[in-house]
Amino acid sequence: MILVLAPLATIQSATASAYERPLAAAERPPRVIQLSYSESDDGSSPRRSRYAFSRRTDSLRFATRHGGVRATGRSRYKPQITDTDIRGEEARHPWALVRKGGGQRVLRLVHRSLRERGRAVVRVRAKRGGLLDDVRVRVDLSDCTRDPPLYPIDCEARV
Repeated sequence: MILVLAPLATIQSATASAYERPLAAAERPPRVIQLSYSESDDGSSPRRSRYAFSRRTDSLRFATRHGGVRATGRSRYKPQITDTDIRGEEARHPWALVRKGGGQRVLRLVHRSLRERGRAVVRVRAKRGGLLDDVRVRVDLSDCTRDPPLYPIDCEARV
């Protein structure tokens, strides 16, 4: 009878390498990178806007609540808008909150929360296929840039 023994380290390293391989781009989940909120009185753009920057995302939704009232809104990818501070071609272009279908209510609640409490919490859900990135981002008024009268509030919150 001949007994062949394989070194244990060889078996363990082969098993470990199968689990440690990097995920392909198609297998990686979406990732929310940054949230921005701004108010403007210059007349060239909407008075309030909310953007989310995300990688590998097919759809993105915003949600918030204030004073017992909840609101959710969908978003639209805006390839014509670019943020040069963010690396990666796809993540430079934001997902903008659509005002119809609840988006206006989200903006109103965020504005009211910032005015009354000095902070707002926004939930962002980015989806791609069956994968999801669900984050809550706190926006503090004290961290926002202010340049009245044209740009009363401009906030960027990294996730």
